[in-house]
Amino acid sequence: MGLIAAAFVLLMSAPVLAGERVRVSDAGGFDPSGRTIEFPDRFGWTGYEAVFDFALDGDGRLSRSSRLSIAIVRRGGKRWKYSCRASADDLAARVVPLGPRTSVIAECRVKPKDFAKAVDLHPDDVGAPLFVFEAVLEGGRARAGGQRGLRFRPDAPVASLDLSPFAASPDAAGLAVVFRPE
Repeated sequence: MGLIAAAFVLLMSAPVLAGERVRVSDAGGFDPSGRTIEFPDRFGWTGYEAVFDFALDGDGRLSRSSRLSIAIVRRGGKRWKYSCRASADDLAARVVPLGPRTSVIAECRVKPKDFAKAVDLHPDDVGAPLFVFEAVLEGGRARAGGQRGLRFRPDAPVASLDLSPFAASPDAAGLAVVFRPE
């Protein structure tokens, strides 16, 4: 009986059946308080849209067809769009089982040249930005989790005086910009 119970627990804690496609969409504004709201105001960001379309391989890693797409809505209605793909090795994820639910925390490595367009700065000044997006799987459903936003890798210096206060987080996992659904 112990072996059957252990197999049941393992099966129930499996994040997603291998190969099963999951799509999580989210849209909204930005954190309403503190330093994280200053960033979007400074650079004219009024909202965001995110679509995380993924599947996990048998070993619990993102399938090569997984993709995270982000659109930043700017003042005047213009949009800056960026997409990361596991097949291009600019999208990675951690899969964290937490009892009956599983978190899939994706990190999208944004090319500095492309990100510079979103903030109207020179590519040499923006460091190494990462979009973070969490999908929570629970009870056969998927939803956006609490970890959504932008951070900067601590191993790549941010030269811009406009960006450096946001890159200097005391916690390496801290988000410089927090996405909040509307």
